[in-house]
Amino acid sequence: MKNFNKFLLILLLFFLNFKFANANSQIAFIDIDYIIKNSNIGKTTLEKISTLDQENVKKLKAQNTELKEQEIALKNKENIISKEAFEEEVEKLRKKINMYSKEKNIMVKNLSQFKKTELDKVFKKIGPIVSKYMEENSITMVFDTKNMFMGNSKSDITEEILKEINNLFN
Repeated sequence: MKNFNKFLLILLLFFLNFKFANANSQIAFIDIDYIIKNSNIGKTTLEKISTLDQENVKKLKAQNTELKEQEIALKNKENIISKEAFEEEVEKLRKKINMYSKEKNIMVKNLSQFKKTELDKVFKKIGPIVSKYMEENSITMVFDTKNMFMGNSKSDITEEILKEINNLFN
């Protein structure tokens, strides 16, 4: 009986300290991709990224065309020049192709880093706006629509946040 009383006391203390979930907590969701694509600050950032990408593609296409032309010219010389001279030309072309490949990899890496940096800047500017909106509207949690399965359309605050962002960053 003494053990049973101790057990009940421990059980009672456990349940008294247990905090129940607040059923009135407000949860909302936003579509981050939509905000980035349609906000003034997001459009500007995406334009910068796109411009850099297009410049890189243009450079790489020009280099690729040049390398193909050199390869065709080398094939045309194959029977005209000596075998040693041909092998030397082939080695030079291989080095140029390797340099092209390295430069391409560097451009891709730099573009990725640039994109990440620019989007991080946007998120740092958008974050306080979302926080302020959450505070003003007593929202405890906001999810991105990519991570949701289903939700009430009344909980979608994307348009309100977009208006706030565009008002702030005109």
